[in-house]
Amino acid sequence: MNKKDNILKAALKLFVEQGEQATSMKWIAKEAKCGIGTMYNYFESKEELINELYVDIKTKLFKYILEEHDTNAPVKQQFVQAWLKSMNYAISNKLEYKFLQAFSHSPILSAEATEKVNKLLYPLFEIYEKGKKEGIIKNQDTINLVIFTNGAIAASICNNPNIDEQMKNNIVLMAWDAIKN
Repeated sequence: MNKKDNILKAALKLFVEQGEQATSMKWIAKEAKCGIGTMYNYFESKEELINELYVDIKTKLFKYILEEHDTNAPVKQQFVQAWLKSMNYAISNKLEYKFLQAFSHSPILSAEATEKVNKLLYPLFEIYEKGKKEGIIKNQDTINLVIFTNGAIAASICNNPNIDEQMKNNIVLMAWDAIKN
């Protein structure tokens, strides 16, 4: 692992454990076992660090979700597979998931970071759009449908972090039932 990766890993740990306000660049450098000058060689500010960490985690999440994603599969199958993979990622990567939950709506996120993340969401949006065109998903705003689905699934994970496979399937199918026509 290189210095930059060590800094990102240290920042993730501290932001989740202590929150953004209580985490200084000095503490991140100490946790990463590097000098403060090294920190500033990679990141001009804590805000830049947060933005890069956020985009990095979202990129890993969507890369995982979209592995072997079959756009020709039926909409329900695409929906179930994508959201099950999302749940699996969240459960397997607890720190990353907690960070995303804490910073998803943060004013610290730059327009550039938000734009990068929104581009990652397009394949997920396409599932909903295809379902709406086929008349099997409610004709509601796609962003609202994704937010609704994500909220239900996120709450389920937060309230039951030791969720089993059957319960994961049940939760995703309940989310499907909520948005289907």
